[in-house]
Amino acid sequence: MTRSLRVLIAALLAGAILLIPAIASGQESEDDETAEVAPISIESGAAVDVPPIEVEEETPPWTNRYLLPLSLTLTAVVIGGLVIYYLVGIKGRYTAAAE
Repeated sequence: MTRSLRVLIAALLAGAILLIPAIASGQESEDDETAEVAPISIESGAAVDVPPIEVEEETPPWTNRYLLPLSLTLTAVVIGGLVIYYLVGIKGRYTAAAE
């Protein structure tokens, strides 16, 4: 196993390790938004109709909005840099000897 292949595998694993918590934290809130509350009815007739309380939409925390795109971008830059380094720096150095 060459050194560049080891570095590439390490970069891919590091990128995956950084992305898994970000993806998992983004999926936690999806179940809460779809839950509906059934209205409570009182049959005594003495209750006053109250309009439902409108819940303001919560903006996602800054960690979901900024860290996920940042980690994706950094992973793409690292992988692209390793590919360019391999093509320019390593692949051009060696040639196969003809027999």
